[in-house]
Amino acid sequence: MNPSPPWIVIAGPTGSGKSALGVAIAEQIGGEIVNADSVQVYRGFDIGSAKPPRSVRERVPHHLFDHVTADEDFNAAEFSRRARLVCQEIESRRKRPILVGGTGFYLRSLLRGLPEMPEADQRIRGRLRRIHASPRGRALLHRWLGRVDPVAASRIAVNDRHRLERALEVWMLTGRPISEKRIDPGADAQRAILIALTVPREILVERLDRRVAEMYAAGLVEETRRLLEQYPPTARPFGAIGYAEAARVVWGDLAPEAAEEETKRRTRAYAKRQMTWFRGEQDVHWLDAERPVEELLEESLRIIRAED
Repeated sequence: MNPSPPWIVIAGPTGSGKSALGVAIAEQIGGEIVNADSVQVYRGFDIGSAKPPRSVRERVPHHLFDHVTADEDFNAAEFSRRARLVCQEIESRRKRPILVGGTGFYLRSLLRGLPEMPEADQRIRGRLRRIHASPRGRALLHRWLGRVDPVAASRIAVNDRHRLERALEVWMLTGRPISEKRIDPGADAQRAILIALTVPREILVERLDRRVAEMYAAGLVEETRRLLEQYPPTARPFGAIGYAEAARVVWGDLAPEAAEEETKRRTRAYAKRQMTWFRGEQDVHWLDAERPVEELLEESLRIIRAED
């Protein structure tokens, strides 16, 4: 019995054109899109996550978009479990899973598994949550992490409450940094063709700044206001870039213009971290995303045919 062909992954920094290429490939080879973005998975978080519009999602089947509500406990392990089931179901219909997104940790957890981690400790989490809620609590926790695990602190933004608290929780439970946790090298890895898009830094910055401005003009603050009426402000997606700043506008802590500038700054920094992450992955096929999508499609199909 022949094994199923490898899954296809379209990765790269935010704003590089992953969605357009993924859909173009899907239309050519009978594929279906599986979301690999940690914010697009949430229902209602549309503008700030740059979720593909309905018209695009109707061209080919899309999965794991609008999949959970903001108050659900959804993390990399849960993404890996659900995405694997979705991909297997797609394969059962003789279609091709095409994972599209820039959340590197989610993709790694799905394709290579997660390292062994201690279970959550609600007592410790409660303590960290109280510190986080105090004045300058986020900065205090981030400095603490910088002392006990500088590698993790360099990778985790001060506003990323969930990852910040988890890193400190692991250190408190095990006495070892979370950055030392490694995936079992004997674990079976999922076969995948990893295609990543790259854009010259100055062009990407201009593109990202324009996209953030368009998000605010399209009603990001109003969308966030509606979502805050439905979910607690501690819900995970409110810590995401764009939503965190828009929430501060809703609460009166930040002017809209300042929020937009801060979102631009954080988006540029996030794109830089994404590039660093994917450059650290193995067997990546890098494509220059400044070319027309037709050229990117042609080269992607050559790569897929060569690796199948």
